Amino acid sequence: GSAKAAVTAYLSGLGQRLRPAGVNVLVIKPGFVDTPMTAAFKKGALWATPDKVAAGILRAIGKRRAVAYLPGFWWAIMMIIKNIPEFVFRRIKL
Repeated sequence: GSAKAAVTAYLSGLGQRLRPAGVNVLVIKPGFVDTPMTAAFKKGALWATPDKVAAGILRAIGKRRAVAYLPGFWWAIMMIIKNIPEFVFRRIKL
C-alpha cells in the first residue's frame, strides 16, 4: 500500500508539472482483476475481467482523467475507506 501511495503522489505531481505542455498523466487504480496470476483466488462480485479494465482505461484516456478506479464502483468503496477516521481505521482489518 505504501509503495502504491508513493507512486500515486509522484504521478500526481508529474501530471501537474506536464499539464501546461498538454500531457495528461493517468493513474490507474484497478481493483481485483481475474488474470492467470489470480487464478487460484475465489472470485466474487468485486472482481473484473481484463477486458472490462482495458475498456475503462480507454475511457479514462479519452476523457483525459487524472485517476481511474476500475471497475468504477471502486471509486465509491475507496471514498468510504479514505473518509474513515484514523483512530477507527487502525482498529479494523481490511
